[in-house]
Amino acid sequence: MFIFVTGYSPSGSPRSPTAVAWGVTDLGGGELPMGANSRLQLPVQAAMDVSQLCRTLRLVLESASDAPSLEDLLKQADSFVQGLQSSPNRVATVAALEDELQAIYDSIIDYASLTQAEPFLGVLYRLRTILPPSSLISTWFELALRPALREPRLSTPCVEYAKGLTVAALDVNYYADESEEEREKQREKVSGFRRRLMELYLLDALNESSGDDVLEWATLGAEQRERKSCWKANLEDVLIRVGLERPVDFLTEVFHCFTVPSSRLQLLILLNSYTSQPKFPDIAAVLASHILTTTILHSLLFDNSSTVAIVALTVVTKLLPIFAVKATEQLERYVPLLVLVLARIVCWRERQAPTPSEASPDADSGRNSDVEEGLPASAYTPPIREDIKWELLEQTFVGGTSSSPSPRRYFTTLYYLYPCNTIRFLRHPIKYVTDFNCDNPYAVDWEEVLDEPQIRSKSEPLMRGHVLHPLLIWRGAAEELSQPHFWADYDIARILGECTMLDVRNAALGMQQRAPAVVSPDPPVLPTSPGPTRSFADSLSASVASSEVSTLSSSTIRNEGRSTPISTSARGRPRVSLQDMIATSVALKSGLDVEIVHPSASWSSEVFPPVRSRSPSRELLEEEEPAETTPERSNSVGVVEVPLHVRQALAGLQREVLLLRNELNLELWSARENVKHIGRLYQDQVLSKTEEAERQGLRNKLRDYKTEVVRLQRVLKEHKDQSNAVKSQWQDYVKEAQKKLKELRNEKTEWMIEAATMRAADKEAKETFAAQGKLLEEALQRVFQLETEIKENAPKVERLHDYERQIDQMITLQRLWELDVRKLNDQTEYLQILNSRYRKMELRLDTYEKTHTDLTRILEEQRRRMRSLESQLTAREKQLQSARKASDLERLSSVSAQIKQVSAVKERLREENNDLRDEIEELKAMVDTLRAEVSGRQGLIGSGRSSRSGSGVGQVGDVSATTT
Repeated sequence: MFIFVTGYSPSGSPRSPTAVAWGVTDLGGGELPMGANSRLQLPVQAAMDVSQLCRTLRLVLESASDAPSLEDLLKQADSFVQGLQSSPNRVATVAALEDELQAIYDSIIDYASLTQAEPFLGVLYRLRTILPPSSLISTWFELALRPALREPRLSTPCVEYAKGLTVAALDVNYYADESEEEREKQREKVSGFRRRLMELYLLDALNESSGDDVLEWATLGAEQRERKSCWKANLEDVLIRVGLERPVDFLTEVFHCFTVPSSRLQLLILLNSYTSQPKFPDIAAVLASHILTTTILHSLLFDNSSTVAIVALTVVTKLLPIFAVKATEQLERYVPLLVLVLARIVCWRERQAPTPSEASPDADSGRNSDVEEGLPASAYTPPIREDIKWELLEQTFVGGTSSSPSPRRYFTTLYYLYPCNTIRFLRHPIKYVTDFNCDNPYAVDWEEVLDEPQIRSKSEPLMRGHVLHPLLIWRGAAEELSQPHFWADYDIARILGECTMLDVRNAALGMQQRAPAVVSPDPPVLPTSPGPTRSFADSLSASVASSEVSTLSSSTIRNEGRSTPISTSARGRPRVSLQDMIATSVALKSGLDVEIVHPSASWSSEVFPPVRSRSPSRELLEEEEPAETTPERSNSVGVVEVPLHVRQALAGLQREVLLLRNELNLELWSARENVKHIGRLYQDQVLSKTEEAERQGLRNKLRDYKTEVVRLQRVLKEHKDQSNAVKSQWQDYVKEAQKKLKELRNEKTEWMIEAATMRAADKEAKETFAAQGKLLEEALQRVFQLETEIKENAPKVERLHDYERQIDQMITLQRLWELDVRKLNDQTEYLQILNSRYRKMELRLDTYEKTHTDLTRILEEQRRRMRSLESQLTAREKQLQSARKASDLERLSSVSAQIKQVSAVKERLREENNDLRDEIEELKAMVDTLRAEVSGRQGLIGSGRSSRSGSGVGQVGDVSATTT
């Protein structure tokens, strides 16, 4: 039984029914008409389920009085999904459900209402297992998901629903039951959507590394800034989730986007967040074997942007301990590239600030991130091999002097994992890469790429700042890569903790903690973190340093004094007020309205001149209208030209912010791993203390037990002496008693033996008499039976003797018959053999006769040839005689040669003729011999037959006579 369901058009009005019956539904959202009768044919139960779910959703969205709660709506959606899993009409039901949902969205959903988004997205999220990904991509992403990801005022569950649906749209396993062509089509569609998400993240979301984006950001209102921040954060979260669920597809997409130089910094920031996820170590082996890892290392080798190098170096530094635990074999293959990256970072040349005369008056030229501005002539990247398709990134931010990346953390990790290879490379770089046959990514020799004196001089402070690694004494570079690693059984947190302790400063702090008596009375000093964040920390020390949060309940937190958390002690070492740092951090994280006093001059309002904002109507239009495609960035933010020094200052601040975020991300990841390591160490310490207490208690018990054992041994000795005396008396008494008892037992034994013998003899005699009586009766009865049987069987015995005589006679006759039959068979076989031989001889004779005929014919031909040759010879002799008369000596010589040749031919033919005659004679002799043999055998066969037939008759006659 079927019913007809009418769909709705996108405008909300009823539209013509569409055919989505079995086999005519396009899972991508398209609909195929079926002619006049093009209604949805659904079973009654399926249509009722769809209608009930959509009715409940309408009530919840309209906030009706009888509307159920959101939890009941979601439970109803779950039950609908469970019932549809085993339904045979799943395709048609899903298509009808999609039409109803789209009609509900078009007619009821208000774009400005935030309360309607959560129920609708919640239902879509619960239906994600049955909704095809093509529908989520082509329909719901633009209608519902993208606006939800852009809206910062939505609740957290609503945003999570949108993220989950976006991730579900990338699931290609939904089409596992489809044909190969359909799966490939949907796979391409999903891949295009994944590429679109990446393009939205790179081009549509806020790019902190773009000066135009930051200038535009400065002109936006607080609400629009919040929307952009929310959009980027949600996109990043979605991409990270996709990367954790389907790492190969995500990494491949990042690899394809990495070829664009302007996108590398954003991709590295994304990878930095991606690798900081707690679930990333489980899929780290995929990244280790992916080509993206090599691409990141190539970026560190080729690109000249220090910002990109810092972020990429942070990513690689985090990946090293993770790969060491999860992908050891893949990490060993990257060791040559890793040491080359170390050499590049150590010998990094800083970019100097451009002079005002060198600055281009064109404002647009400063926006190009690839312009090599302020780059000294020595900062030269060697030419790259032609097979490596790489587009260099020269500069990310246009500004002043850029600090070089700090190789300290990277060197510490690499030095901990592969100390022998690292030190050997720093000692002799060219010899190392030559001995290990390292693949040269450059188009020039290693001598032009690696500057050994500079590498040694630049790496000397790094080696002085680290303690000696024990493996430098025990192993060599080759053994280090071939033998099992000492950290093979370590976890990531332990490797990171031990890497930290290789630093001399951290090792010194550790020694102070182990020996508290030696600790200096000075307050603890925080080590200065090397890298590009130092200058920015100094510039912000006055603005965010001395914030005391004595009253967090107030709306404004002020610092009445001018004290700073960073001061200088008498020794010249910086001192940091830990209390002020904690108070400032708590204030900033509390969400209160914090007023920052004494701001830094670098953040002056002069950096951003007043720029006319866009019209309110355009802003309202941009807020209401969802973007269908990736928007193009405007080339100009406002009417007023931004000065070059403002752009340079802005670029410097952008760079500092990015580097601070990168440093914060690394510190948070390190802190998380250190917390794991600290937890393990604390657990070991607790176990150690418990074991020590148990050990001390066992020692006390052992001491008490030893005293008790001595006392018991003394008492035992006394008891042993007493027992020995009593035992000797008891042994004498026992001996006497045993002697008497033995005598009595012997007497009793003799009496018992005699009585038993007599009883046995009496019993045996009685039994013998009884048995003999029984045997006598049985023997008499048996004799009578045998006599009766003899009388009965006497005729049968006589008849049996007759039968035996007849059997003997028949056996004799049978033997004679078998003998005659055997002889007859032998004669038959012999006759057959002779007959076959006779036929063979006839065939052979015929063959010889044919051969003789052929030879005779050949002989005749040879004779005719001889006669013709003799006639030719006679003619030649006549010609010779005539020629002798007319020709000269030369003609005579030629004729004589011909005569000799003819004579030779004649002799050869004579020899062949003689041979043929001999063969003919032999054949004649053989034919005569064969004829004689054939005639003789025929006579033998006739006589043999007659003799054998006569003997056979005689034997048969004898047999017949005997039988008679």
